[in-house]
Amino acid sequence: MNKPQMSEELKALKRIELLLETIAKTAVTEKLAKVLGDRKQRILYENNGRLSVKELAKRTGFSVGKISGLWNQWEQEGLLVKDGKSYRRVF
Repeated sequence: MNKPQMSEELKALKRIELLLETIAKTAVTEKLAKVLGDRKQRILYENNGRLSVKELAKRTGFSVGKISGLWNQWEQEGLLVKDGKSYRRVF
């Protein structure tokens, strides 16, 4: 008896999730385009969570401090989410 209701609730939650994701993508599209338009920043963004900070510094030529600063900025702009001590991409 509760199964159909749960199914409808789940459908509604999935729909809400999809709508929120669409709204969020729209809100950060311009910022993300700027980041992805710069070769070094693109490498940094795309390899976030995949490579160590030292390796990212080597590949981009950015200092560790510069990388940290960009990650903080991107978190404030909604492009990254702080996950413990590290960051992960939103999209």
